[in-house]
Amino acid sequence: MADRWSADQVRALAPDAASVRAGDKLATPTPWRATGATPVVLWGHCAGSGTKPYQTIVDLRGPAYKCSCPSRKFPCKHALGLLLLWSQGEVPDSDAPPEDAAAWLAGRTARAEQTSDTPAAPKDPERAAKTAAARVDRVRGGIDELQLWLTDQVGLGLAGSEVDSYRTFDAVAARLVDAQAPGLAARVRRLPALISGYSGDAVDWPEHLLEEYGRIWSLCTAHQRIDTLPDGLARTVRRHVGYPVAKADVLAAPGVSDAWLVLGRREIEEDHLQSRRTWVWGFSTRRFGMILDYAPTGGILPNRPVVDYSLTTAMHFYPGTPELRCVYDDATQSDTPPPPTADLVNTLPAGDIADARRRRAGVIADDPWALTCPVVISGRLGRTADNTPTIIDDAGAALPLPDIADRWALLLAATGGASVRLFGELGMHGLDAISVITDERVISL
Repeated sequence: MADRWSADQVRALAPDAASVRAGDKLATPTPWRATGATPVVLWGHCAGSGTKPYQTIVDLRGPAYKCSCPSRKFPCKHALGLLLLWSQGEVPDSDAPPEDAAAWLAGRTARAEQTSDTPAAPKDPERAAKTAAARVDRVRGGIDELQLWLTDQVGLGLAGSEVDSYRTFDAVAARLVDAQAPGLAARVRRLPALISGYSGDAVDWPEHLLEEYGRIWSLCTAHQRIDTLPDGLARTVRRHVGYPVAKADVLAAPGVSDAWLVLGRREIEEDHLQSRRTWVWGFSTRRFGMILDYAPTGGILPNRPVVDYSLTTAMHFYPGTPELRCVYDDATQSDTPPPPTADLVNTLPAGDIADARRRRAGVIADDPWALTCPVVISGRLGRTADNTPTIIDDAGAALPLPDIADRWALLLAATGGASVRLFGELGMHGLDAISVITDERVISL
């Protein structure tokens, strides 16, 4: 039987604080009847205000939820309550689900097979080729305008860039969107944050802004010479510029089968779009992967496994170097339980700060426009002379932990002052700590 999730893992799935409180109230056997669980699915009937109980089912592989209650929240309070009850060991194990749960799972599997097995062939290959060529020409035209604008910014000097920066940069980004280069547009839209200090030291914004101008310029130059680049680098340039890659095409390519441990999640909202990065680690392949999901602001992001959960499936990686972004097919998940979490975390490449920087240098060598790199660092928590939170390794090197203020107390509580392993994204300004790794589990920050 698969390991049951912790209460913290379950509460992390809740859409809001009110759902957490409501789910906690239902995490007791009193309202529940006919509960059961297999390694794949969880079910039960919860008494409500009416005479007919609510039928609740949870696909643990997604996770995904079904409940007969009228709530529009996912997961609803009944699903959260059932998951919490299960995490407490109050739901009995079963060999097979009841008919309603089995039918729902079969329907999910059938829909996944219909939508994600193979890419659809173009109806008119010649027209598709012309459309692709027209897009390249449009992108090149947008990049020509962007390079002229960058030349003006550097030629006229950076003074004054801080005046109404959001409106100035947003206009440039909008033209890039029109030119079908959304990746470049996103980079331009992030520039005002460098000036206002949200992404670093506001005092040094001219230096940071000039550095980012250089990265954007080099990406533009690479795209203008894309026909002469090696295949791997050309795919990387297309990814950063924003060329779309159909999910069906990725799933149709050979996958990497392994037991994958969920190491951490990070959600951000930008330009009326919410995104979530879910980081995973392969037990046998010893490699990181990142599942990237998008949804409009106010929308619902796809269901993904919680932190510290593991699944056995084939991850399909998007083109480019290094291969990090990946996706899996719900229908291809194996029912074979993955190794215990303790065995999975023991394969992680924990090292000191120098090791992490060497890893990031290797990533930058493959992808000069990469902003961060996934790493695991061992050390102790501390603060510098200017009171900046840091992790300090055994060699005495210190690495800043930016934007950790709202999670610092949780981090201290999780470590208790002892040596710790942190998983996070290593960038130019330090380590964005995402999870704490113990000998037996992963704790999300």
